[in-house]
Amino acid sequence: MKILYIYRDYKGRRKDYGTMMEKCGHKVYYLVILEKKIKNQVTSKHIKKYNPDLVWLYSPYYLSHKVISDEAISYLKSKKIPIVLYGTVLPIESWTEQFWFWKKIDFLFIHDKNLYKFLKRKKLNTYYVPLGFYPNQYYKIISPKKKWDISFMGTAQTAVSVKNDKRVKYLNALSSFNIGIYGESFKNRISKIKIMSFRGHEIQRKIYGKTKINLDLPFDNCKNLFYKKYYYFKNRFFEIPATGNFLLTARCPEFLEIFGEDTIGYYDDNIESLKESVKKYLKDEELRKKMARKSYKLVHEKYTFLHRFKEMFVIIEKFL
Repeated sequence: MKILYIYRDYKGRRKDYGTMMEKCGHKVYYLVILEKKIKNQVTSKHIKKYNPDLVWLYSPYYLSHKVISDEAISYLKSKKIPIVLYGTVLPIESWTEQFWFWKKIDFLFIHDKNLYKFLKRKKLNTYYVPLGFYPNQYYKIISPKKKWDISFMGTAQTAVSVKNDKRVKYLNALSSFNIGIYGESFKNRISKIKIMSFRGHEIQRKIYGKTKINLDLPFDNCKNLFYKKYYYFKNRFFEIPATGNFLLTARCPEFLEIFGEDTIGYYDDNIESLKESVKKYLKDEELRKKMARKSYKLVHEKYTFLHRFKEMFVIIEKFL
């Protein structure tokens, strides 16, 4: 198939979706947008230029913010060129308020189980396909000498006030441990812990390898109360196990379906449970190593992005 892939890159993560499509045997044309909130960047002229068999969108923002013009959507529908999306929740309005743009997509491959169920109930052509990782970016790197007992690499929840930023709250609660925090957005929100900057896969791999407990704080950055108790996949959920290192994240049914409690560490969504889990796993190096070996094996066997794209194309090709 000829595929027009529309995306805006971020730290080298997004263009490689097109590479996965190429590895699945398809011809891919790359169309890079400027920004996800600028309207009418993609028109029917772009579609006609490439004459694709389908259009693949990186993000639902391209429809919710009309990056792809209404005229381009009409053209695609008139020519029966399907729109495909491999994406996740937009934590802004409720899903009911967002339904107007979800229904424009012909194949919805959704990272989030609850959103998948909602769209399925609405009779859209929806499939549950979580995130993955790239083995050439995240591979085994385990340092025998650990720099940190705990580390977190990511961003603060800047859409809310500091007092409502759960990531800040949970990280502050660990200030008595040997903890490293990487992410410049924390600099004006956390005072007791040194904040460091990071950029790119190389530094992330190295820090994962130098950390006893790599922490995940899967809380949503949104003011909307609809998402208050919401947990969601981030790339680190797969990338940390892919490097052969230990991951600790919040316990929820969706995560447990992928990694059982014998493969990664979990804490309940409260500070007391987080501290207890940290103490438990810091005490038992052999248990951490055993679990990390299991999650490393599992993620490489089932959860690379190439696994994901092969799965999606099996579905697509049944219809086309």
